[in-house]
Amino acid sequence: MFDILYIMKYLYLLSGGILVSLVHLYLVWHHRDNRKYSISEHAILTTKSHLLYFASHVACEILFVLFSYQFFIIENELHYIFYINLTFAGLDFVQALIPSRGRTEKAHIAAAYISWCCFLLGGILALFNLDVIEPYNALASILLIPILGMFFYMHFYRSKLYPYQLLLVPLFVFYMLIVTIGSS
Repeated sequence: MFDILYIMKYLYLLSGGILVSLVHLYLVWHHRDNRKYSISEHAILTTKSHLLYFASHVACEILFVLFSYQFFIIENELHYIFYINLTFAGLDFVQALIPSRGRTEKAHIAAAYISWCCFLLGGILALFNLDVIEPYNALASILLIPILGMFFYMHFYRSKLYPYQLLLVPLFVFYMLIVTIGSS
């Protein structure tokens, strides 16, 4: 039973990250003739796109919470990182549910931004609070450079957000995979 749970955390993390990354890529490609600022703006161009975006985020949130519970609560007893990741999931649900336009645009942006900050914070705290062996520690630390670099750079270069979003999500999932493998 332990071996199955041990393997499942990787499956939860990877399947959630791959699913939402593929949907993001599809939405940007599908609406390539109508380029928008962010992936969520691409998603609201049609009802079908928004439903796909929402469903993929809900699936990703569930899988990430399952990963987080298994890894941070059961295996490492790092409850506060789990709660940060739970906050991420709740806010990600909100940003996926409400459109990035009109009356709900500010609430969408706030939920999306705070959820991403929780996502980053949980990952950074994981690296510094777990005993991550070498070379995994070094690799994760190196991966943090472009992750944080893109996150801060997109605050200054605001013409389009979606290219950064397309890169940040899979890169961060890979980062979390390295941290998880290195601490197991």
